[in-house]
Amino acid sequence: MNQCANCPFHQKDREQCLFDLHHKDLSHFSFKKNEIVFSEKQSLKGIYCIKEGTCLISKTCSNGRDQIIELLSRGTLLGTRSVLCEEQTNLKAKVIIPMKGCFLPKIQFLKLLKEKPEFSLFLTKELARYIKKTDNKIISMGQKKMHQRVAEVISSMSIHFNTHPDGYIDIKLRREDLANLVGIATESLIRVISYFQENNGFQLKADK
Repeated sequence: MNQCANCPFHQKDREQCLFDLHHKDLSHFSFKKNEIVFSEKQSLKGIYCIKEGTCLISKTCSNGRDQIIELLSRGTLLGTRSVLCEEQTNLKAKVIIPMKGCFLPKIQFLKLLKEKPEFSLFLTKELARYIKKTDNKIISMGQKKMHQRVAEVISSMSIHFNTHPDGYIDIKLRREDLANLVGIATESLIRVISYFQENNGFQLKADK
């Protein structure tokens, strides 16, 4: 499929990506800003392969507020854990930058895992990287100072948002959401940003 030529899961040793091997069952999705890809306690019918855009992954807490877990962008398979475990989703995915990609039904996804060792290995590595990333986040929350955590999260934003030639990152997040990602209060985030601006010439422009 020509539209898969730039797929992030395109394999160097083949003309098509692994998803494209099931092109008869493959469909394409498109979500607008603020649309919900899936909510909590939902049974997914397949896997989303993100080619463009960014979504925000969150969990509803006991107080009714959403705790932001992470951002996911191009090159990510969305929904794998729920499909593999055959469980309902425990997280919510909300689009913050218009998102496009491919959707592979659950049956074909599981078939791909069984028939293509290279894909199984790829997915295993991805899950291992996710576990490592989670471990590092837990350590960061417990040991690193607030200023360090804010700096690390802001630096990682270049992965998900456009970066201008002058180094400015076009962050499409409210300050409240950014603070949520760091794991601090919005007021604390504002104080840290003010400190960066006063001492390092740092500038941050985010949606209010």
